[in-house]
Amino acid sequence: MALKEDICSAMENYMMTSPPDWNVVRVGELKKALDAGQKIFLLDVREPAEYQAGHIEGAVNVSVKELPKRVAELPQDRDVKMVAYCASGIRSAYATMFLRVYGYRDVRTMEHGIREWVSAGYPVV
Repeated sequence: MALKEDICSAMENYMMTSPPDWNVVRVGELKKALDAGQKIFLLDVREPAEYQAGHIEGAVNVSVKELPKRVAELPQDRDVKMVAYCASGIRSAYATMFLRVYGYRDVRTMEHGIREWVSAGYPVV
C-alpha cells in the first residue's frame, strides 16, 4: 500500500504544480521547432511494427509497454527537451506522465499523435 500512496502523492504533486500546457505540444509547433534546428529527443512509444511503418526522422522507438524496463536507454540528462508520440496521443500521454514522475523535466506528448503529423503533410521515414 505504501508504494501506491507514494505514486499517487507524486502524481498529485506533479499535476498541481505543473503549468497549463504541461503535457502537450502541437504538431505544427513541433515541426517548426525541428525545422529551426532545436535539439529535441523524439520518443516514439508505439509498437515496433508501427514504428517501422513510418516514423518521424530521428525518433527513437521504445514502446510504452517496454518503457519502464528500458528507461536507461533514454538520455541521462533529465533536462533534455523530449517529445513522446504514438498514433493518437493516448499512449504518449501515459509515457509522458511516467517520464515526468521519473524525473524528466521537459517532456511533452505530441497532441493527436503521428496521425495528425501525417494529416498535416509532414514527412515520415
